[in-house]
Amino acid sequence: MNGVPETLAALRQSWPMPSRPRPITIIGCGGIVRDGHLPAYRKMDLPVAGIFDVNPETANALARDFGVSVVHSTLDEAIAACGTEGVFDLALPPAVLLETVRRLPEGATALMQKPLGPNGAAAREIVAALDERNITAATNFQLRFTPSMLAIEDAVRKGLFGEVVDVDVHLAVYMPWELWSFIPRMHAVELPLHSIHYLDWIRGLLGEPASIYAKAVKHPRYPDLADARSSIILDYEDRVRCALSLNHTYNYGPHHVEATIRVEGTKGAAHLTVGYLIDYVRPVPERLEICHAGQDWAELPLTGERVPDSFAYVMANLQRFAGCEDARLITDVHDSMRTMFLVDAGLQSSRQGGVIPEN
Repeated sequence: MNGVPETLAALRQSWPMPSRPRPITIIGCGGIVRDGHLPAYRKMDLPVAGIFDVNPETANALARDFGVSVVHSTLDEAIAACGTEGVFDLALPPAVLLETVRRLPEGATALMQKPLGPNGAAAREIVAALDERNITAATNFQLRFTPSMLAIEDAVRKGLFGEVVDVDVHLAVYMPWELWSFIPRMHAVELPLHSIHYLDWIRGLLGEPASIYAKAVKHPRYPDLADARSSIILDYEDRVRCALSLNHTYNYGPHHVEATIRVEGTKGAAHLTVGYLIDYVRPVPERLEICHAGQDWAELPLTGERVPDSFAYVMANLQRFAGCEDARLITDVHDSMRTMFLVDAGLQSSRQGGVIPEN
């Protein structure tokens, strides 16, 4: 890359595809499948064997738009067609994941939509059901697989930043919550649907925090939502400051819209502008800048985007792990269960509140 230091140009930004891609059967055809899964699989030549949705019109429309040749008429038909040779993509609401897992064949391979159930207890039950049926499963935590996050993780692993001492996520953006009709029925919104991505990524980068402090709050514009904004601190004792300020209701843009992630170490730092959150309907490209070893800040050109690339990469890791091409399943459901426990702890912290000062 012209003008980019070799150490930065060599940072990983993608994930290899499986040498023998397995056919994918998608269960559930909501917006995330139209916007993320199917464009990703088409871009990376991952074959989609068939799809199923409880609403046949939705499934048929997707099949027409993306050239999927098979629309299954029942869940049982879709499961039988996929079997153990293909890969299940369960793009389903959290409340129905468990009952669906229990119907999958023993020895299957499956990608689970996040969150992994409504709460940590449900996640534990889902993982137990997967283990009982000897199912190889990952969770669709694609943030770990975005080109920018792969590059940051690679830089940390190679020691370019020295010891990581500060991680900061700052959002002041407008999220059109009204696009998702099921959200008003949820007992909590921001942490289990949005912050969960950052919490999972930070766990992957820094390991398990000692504890979590969190406060999720409502907004008058969304009286039917349990909450829409949050402030979170992850406790890594006295070496790392880790804070997340997440406002999804800023409606005065584009001026002063903010969507940034910063990772700071003793020898360098990364600053990421999260373009796909700047305008949710019309996203702009991400911008990753890195400095290290006393050098000036340099922008690292990114070779892909979160949507759709990361959706293909998480599927590729699952297929490569199942085919013994990858040694590690990055978003293994057993690891994802720890993220669910962290979300639960954050919600408990939000309910309990902070220390009340004396009068």
